[in-house]
Amino acid sequence: MRTPEPGWHGRGVKPHHEHRPLCTIELIAEGHATRCPGEDCAFWDRGCVLSRVESELGGRPDVAHLLLELRRELEAGREVELEDAHARFAHILNEDEHIEG
Repeated sequence: MRTPEPGWHGRGVKPHHEHRPLCTIELIAEGHATRCPGEDCAFWDRGCVLSRVESELGGRPDVAHLLLELRRELEAGREVELEDAHARFAHILNEDEHIEG
């Protein structure tokens, strides 16, 4: 008898990780996406916190791109200071409002 593969749940059900949706910010920022990293993502809190504001991000690819940059920096082990992240968001928002910074 064949030994089931790791993650096998029987009755033709695929492992849980194969059912993850596409990454919200990758899709908006880059137009393509990998599967959601789930709990490994900096924006995960009992689910993707960004999926809750997906409709707002859809019209703000610049904000989605910044969020994706921040996530990738954190994934790479870089420390991101809150003040730095805030300044980067303020810069984008000021550009949208045509405010000199």
